[in-house]
Amino acid sequence: MKIAPPALGELRPATELTERARRALLLRDSVEGLSFERDALEGVEGERLDFSLCRFTRCRLAPGTVKWLSFTDCVLENCDLSGALLRGASFWRVELRDCTAAGADFSECSLRSVRFQGVMLRYANFSRTRFQAAQFESCCLDGAAFYEARPKGLAFSGGSLVEAELGGMPLKGIDLRSMDIRGVRVVGGELAGAIVSPVQAMDLARLLGVEIRD
Repeated sequence: MKIAPPALGELRPATELTERARRALLLRDSVEGLSFERDALEGVEGERLDFSLCRFTRCRLAPGTVKWLSFTDCVLENCDLSGALLRGASFWRVELRDCTAAGADFSECSLRSVRFQGVMLRYANFSRTRFQAAQFESCCLDGAAFYEARPKGLAFSGGSLVEAELGGMPLKGIDLRSMDIRGVRVVGGELAGAIVSPVQAMDLARLLGVEIRD
């Protein structure tokens, strides 16, 4: 699976992230070609907010209610998205590196060419999210929800899905061997065709009520 990297060019250092976002909402403009460090995006509300060709380093990103929110060709590094309301947002060619996004709401998002690297995503919500070339590398997804997610292109590499909610997400062809999947929760045939290790298969058999005997 090929994931296209962000096409970042030369960026201009900037400040006052929240005010720039509010101005863009008001003028129906985008925030583009800027680099923010130790800044914050908080409490902005409106119809549409687009970030393009931006880098965020050690920023707090917790927008309010934005009907259409998009990140295109962006890098988020060491950022805090804990509890962020990102429902329905669009992410295209985006990398999140060493961020904290515990409890963040990514439900109904569109994730195209998105890479999560070393991100804390405990109890994050990916319900009904569309994955198109997305990868989780060494991420903690314990207790995360993937109800009815559509994994057209989704990969996991290291990390954990302990007690994650996978109901309604087809896992056919997805390799889970590098993941800790103890206690994952399913409601039907989601695991059909998933790639697992022998040890994982035994744990899953117990989960599904299969009695293993010599």
